[in-house]
Amino acid sequence: MMDKVNHKKLLWIFAGVLFLRAIFALSVGYVDDDAYHWTWTQNLDWSYFDHPGMVAWLEKLSTMAFGDTRLGIRLPSYICFAGIIYFSWKLVADLFDEVAATFVAALILLTPLWGFGGFVASPEPPFMLLWLLAVQVFWNGVREDDKRWSVKKTWLWLGVIMGVALNTKFPIVLIAPGFGLYLLATPGRRKDLLTIWPWVGALVAVVLLAPVVYWNMKYDWPSFRFQFHDRHTGGGFELARWFKFLSLQMILLSPGVYLSVMLAWVVSIVKFKDPRWRLLFCLSLPSFLVFYPQPLWADFKPHWMGPAYFMLAFGVGAMWSQGLQIGKRTWIKKHSRGLLWTCLSFLIPMNILIYAPLVYPWVPKLARAIAPGSTWEMKNDVSNELFGWPEAGEKALAWQKEIAAETGKEPFLAGHRYEMTAQIWKATMKRTYMLSSTWSHFTITTTPEEYDALKGRDAIMIGNDKYDFDPMEYAKFDSCETREFKYYRADELSRIFKLYHCRNFQGIKR
Repeated sequence: MMDKVNHKKLLWIFAGVLFLRAIFALSVGYVDDDAYHWTWTQNLDWSYFDHPGMVAWLEKLSTMAFGDTRLGIRLPSYICFAGIIYFSWKLVADLFDEVAATFVAALILLTPLWGFGGFVASPEPPFMLLWLLAVQVFWNGVREDDKRWSVKKTWLWLGVIMGVALNTKFPIVLIAPGFGLYLLATPGRRKDLLTIWPWVGALVAVVLLAPVVYWNMKYDWPSFRFQFHDRHTGGGFELARWFKFLSLQMILLSPGVYLSVMLAWVVSIVKFKDPRWRLLFCLSLPSFLVFYPQPLWADFKPHWMGPAYFMLAFGVGAMWSQGLQIGKRTWIKKHSRGLLWTCLSFLIPMNILIYAPLVYPWVPKLARAIAPGSTWEMKNDVSNELFGWPEAGEKALAWQKEIAAETGKEPFLAGHRYEMTAQIWKATMKRTYMLSSTWSHFTITTTPEEYDALKGRDAIMIGNDKYDFDPMEYAKFDSCETREFKYYRADELSRIFKLYHCRNFQGIKR
């Protein structure tokens, strides 16, 4: 067990890292998800197209207290992320020991896949916190010591947690077959499935899903069709897409952590008789079965495997703390420097590459030093995406005012993608419309009557180096006039925005 002095040192280190994360969260601009989920708070609903309503409900509470600021928008995610650190430490300490728990907490703090969650206003932090709480409750119900909960208590709590989680992100459903697999693979717990309580818990979760069902009934089931069918079909078989998926897994976790969690998955199979390792295997298997074949046939999101890797990270902590011995052979010694440096040798430089460009735009300077005379693409530095929107919004508002003074009629604001629509809305703090037939929360919830009311009016639309476009391809206008706005970070050109004044909106083309 770790002594109290080491505990205090680690506590200060973790507190320091969380403090630095808070500084970044309060300093850098909004990513697309920040802006998009903020727009949901402007019109609270029972659910939304992309996700259920939890992220908007939490963010509405925080923005009511702290305003439409970085603090108000990002506070729920930050609190949930801190909760993930705390409760994962508690669970791993319960499963293995405190040394393993500390190692896992450090991985969560430093790994890009999980570490970025505390910055961005998204459903992932509350979703992962609820996933973690569900695992803790389930473990309390199946553990083999005198701390085990009753079947009734376990499944009633699981029903409540799962129901709340279903109002956060739909992938929580993947934890249910993991629970079932564990019970079936554990002779002493199979009888739990013969009681009424797992089914009562499932009923509680379904009842709590009512807001999502109600919203989808109102709009002809768009979320269910999109999440469970459309985004998993239509891509066609493509092996290159699968290798892109694999590459992104290594980038998001870092190669060292990725190899470590995959090793933990293998170990969970070998040590399946150990209920702790069996738990990790059973809860990660559904995600592997669903999301690893997915890129062969359709598009994917690289973070979908996050919960499975999260479970397997517990195993990485156990290998660090207790070593790995299979049969008579020791594969990894306790506190193995090899395992530690496999993780840190990638995590440290990756964190520098992620966060240092947010402080100063040094990446293009490094690129030009390495390859003199080469052409630098601004979008290659992804940190640029967090800057420039407030200034572009000011330019749009100034032009809007100028046009209104000349014509006596104020143009409405619009975007051609949901990301652009959200960023324009947040940057200008004015209602913005999405002029596209592509499904998004904006296009589904904006009524035909609202679009008809815009006809005959001029519009101001914005494009940039990431999402440049021709407004005439998306909507019917008489003509469009363009102005360009260049945004600099220090002495580096980092964004080029194009503002379009489009005359006489007559409807959406595509």
